[in-house]
Amino acid sequence: MEGILRFVDSFQNVFAEGGATLMDLITGILPMVLVLLTVFNAIAALVGEKRLEKLSRFLAKSKVLSYTVLPFIGWFFLCNPMVFSFGKFLPQRQRAGFIDAVATTNGPMLSLFPHINPAELFIWLGIAQGVSQLGLSTTGLAVRFLLSGFLLALIRGLITENVWVFLAKREGLDVNR
Repeated sequence: MEGILRFVDSFQNVFAEGGATLMDLITGILPMVLVLLTVFNAIAALVGEKRLEKLSRFLAKSKVLSYTVLPFIGWFFLCNPMVFSFGKFLPQRQRAGFIDAVATTNGPMLSLFPHINPAELFIWLGIAQGVSQLGLSTTGLAVRFLLSGFLLALIRGLITENVWVFLAKREGLDVNR
């Protein structure tokens, strides 16, 4: 009987800890995320859809910019899942690389801008909590994470584009449209 009681107590403690964590999020990070979402939606509305489209077409002319700056702007202004819509301004050959770059930059962007994908915020918060418990600043980690993420996004975008072009040519698809 003692074992059953310990099991039930442990089982309930898991949910009590989950509830405490939820309350910490509701009183801590949630208001910040809501304010960020409101501010960035207002900025996007002020800038205007046409200007964002014009900027994305300009950035799409450079592979480096289309795999680094374009995902950054997409995440920053449009968030998930609309960030992927910027791919429509790219040539066909760059679209797969852009999707790869966008997926690669999600976590690094989230470390500094939690409004971009609040659904995955718990991953960064877990890492940040561990770093904080060591007495270290999470800001330095976030900046390094962001920079390395964009370097990785560029590399992955270029590799994915080359692989897609190779496979498309092998299948007889037009890669220049």
